[in-house]
Amino acid sequence: MSSPSATSASARARPSLAGQQSALSGFICVVLAVVLLSSVGCSDQKINDFVVKIFEPKRTPQQHMLAAFAAEDPDLRRDSLAKVAQSKEFDRDWAIRGYVAIALLDTDTQARCVALRALARVSDPRAVDTALKLLNYRQYPPQEVRPPDALCRWDATVVLVEQSAAGRVPPERAEEVCAALCDRLRLDSDRHVRAAAARGLGYYPTPQTVEALVAGLNDESFAVVYECEESLVRLTGCTHHCDALAWEEWVAANRENLFAQAGNIPPSRRPPYRNRLEKVGYDVNQFVRWLVPARKE
Repeated sequence: MSSPSATSASARARPSLAGQQSALSGFICVVLAVVLLSSVGCSDQKINDFVVKIFEPKRTPQQHMLAAFAAEDPDLRRDSLAKVAQSKEFDRDWAIRGYVAIALLDTDTQARCVALRALARVSDPRAVDTALKLLNYRQYPPQEVRPPDALCRWDATVVLVEQSAAGRVPPERAEEVCAALCDRLRLDSDRHVRAAAARGLGYYPTPQTVEALVAGLNDESFAVVYECEESLVRLTGCTHHCDALAWEEWVAANRENLFAQAGNIPPSRRPPYRNRLEKVGYDVNQFVRWLVPARKE
């Protein structure tokens, strides 16, 4: 019969042996994967990236943020920042400070856009401040705000839209946000920026907003026209089906009570269903009508 000490030593050895077997199995799987990648014609660089990814220790969100600042490769900076934005710590103070710095000054547009999309999700006044700085970049020296291209302006405008929709714009900044959106709708050369600005203005019931939206109905892009009509409906409870002249006449006749019907949905714009069950029935009916067209009379 073995002694108790020998038994306990044997028990302690078993987990170690199991761990070694597990590590060996993992190593064999990696070798097989490398062989498979080689057989299908993957390049040496792709195989090397795969091996590095397998054996590289997992980084913390803070380490990813450091890489987002320190890496020379813009793709690596962008990917590292995206990992921070996707982590559970995306709205921590250190993360927000990183988003702000990258959104304002990074040389890579894609990295700036990732930072702005992360800021659109956080409940922090710095999100609004950063977006306003980018849209009003001419008021700041280049070392404080790098001039944004169209894609960056679009995402900065979306930050203001998302923050407005969530009620996170500080009251003291509401007028400035509304003015910036009006300027983007009137002056921006990119239709995506103008459409986003028109959507954001639907949260600001002022006469100046209505005038800007009615003027936007003459935009050359229908996407912008559509968003202007949507915001006008949200603000006034009326619709004129994207007819700029009809809206101008309505504004002239209702200048004293532009927002009296705000919150109402005109009958012509109400969906043909009231809940999810009715929507499913409507969608099925539409599909059947498409699948089996009615016979010609």
